[in-house]
Amino acid sequence: MKKREIIQATIIFLIAVFLVNSLIPFFTGSSQALIVLSGSMTPLVLPGDMIVTKSISPDELTIGDVVVFRGAGVKADSLVTHRIVNIQEGKERVFQTKGDANEEIDDFKVPASDVVGKLTFVIPFAGHLPEASKNKNLFFLTVILPAGLIILDELKNIIKYSSPARARKTEREQKKVARRTSYVFDGVRLSALVFIIGSVFTGIFLQNLGGNGPVVLEEEYKVENPGILPSVYVFTPDNPEQKFAIEHWYGVIPPANSTQVIAPEKPPAKLSTVPYILPAFWIIELAEISPYLPTAFGILLYVSAFTLLLSPFWCRKSGIRSHRKKILVHWLLAQSKRALNLG
Repeated sequence: MKKREIIQATIIFLIAVFLVNSLIPFFTGSSQALIVLSGSMTPLVLPGDMIVTKSISPDELTIGDVVVFRGAGVKADSLVTHRIVNIQEGKERVFQTKGDANEEIDDFKVPASDVVGKLTFVIPFAGHLPEASKNKNLFFLTVILPAGLIILDELKNIIKYSSPARARKTEREQKKVARRTSYVFDGVRLSALVFIIGSVFTGIFLQNLGGNGPVVLEEEYKVENPGILPSVYVFTPDNPEQKFAIEHWYGVIPPANSTQVIAPEKPPAKLSTVPYILPAFWIIELAEISPYLPTAFGILLYVSAFTLLLSPFWCRKSGIRSHRKKILVHWLLAQSKRALNLG
C-alpha cells in the first residue's frame, strides 16, 4: 500500500469517527450517541466509551434495563446512565436507579418524562477521539498535516496532467503496470498463520474459562479465574426475572483469583467466563444468547484482526509475466518427467 493510500485511509477513519455522533442516531433511531464521563457503570461501560441509546416508551422499560436520563440536583444539567432497580407504578411511572459500580441506590427518583433512552450498544474508547480533536497539536498532526500532504500530492498530479501528451503517456504506463501486476495469495502461509494465531488465542481464552455452561447456583457460589488475564463472568438464569436477585450476577475477576456470588433463590443458570479483552457489554449481550458465544466470538475477532494486520506475510504483489513463466516452467518439467517415464 502506498503512503498516499495509508494517509487517505487514516483521514477517512478519523472523519468517520468524528461524524459517528450524528450518523448513529440517523441509522438507529436513537436519541443520540453519548460519551461516558464517569465510572459509575464500570465495568459495563468505561469512561471514554461511546454509548448508543435508543428512544423507547417508558412503559416498555423493565427492571435491569440500563437507561439514560436527565439528572437531578447537582447533576440537573447532565445526562446520567444507570440501571433500573425498581419501578413505581402510578399516574406516571417512576424509576429507582443505581450505578453498577455504586454501593448505594441513587438518592433520587427518575420520572418517566426524564428518561432519554435505553442503552443498546457500546463502542469502546471511541469517546476519546472527539475529545482528542480539541487538542490543537494533535488535531494538526492527525488531520491538518495529512490533509495538506494529500493536497500537495493532488497539485503535483494536476501539474503532471496539464500537458495532454504527458497525460496520455502517463495513463498508458499506468495501464501497462496494472496489467502486469496481480496479487498472489500464499495459501500455505495463510493457513499456517491462522493456525498459529488461532492456537495462541484459543489457549488464552481456554486458560481463563471458569466452568462455562449450565450450573445450579448455591446460596454462595464461587467463581474462579485460573488464567493470567482478568476475566468477566456472567450468570444468565433460566428464568430471566431471577437475574437481579443474584448479587453480583456479572463482574470482573483479577488473574488467578476468585469471587463469591450470592444467590438466595438458588436458580439454575448458565455461566459464561471470558478473558477481559472484549468490552463487558459485548460479553453480556453474547452470553445471553449462549454461554459459549463470547469465547467463540473473541477468538474469531482476534484471529481475524491479527491475520489482516499480517497480510504482507501471506499476500504480495506479483508480475503476471513472471507468474506465467513459473507456470510454463512447471508445465515443461511435468512434460519432461512424463516423457522420461514413457521412455
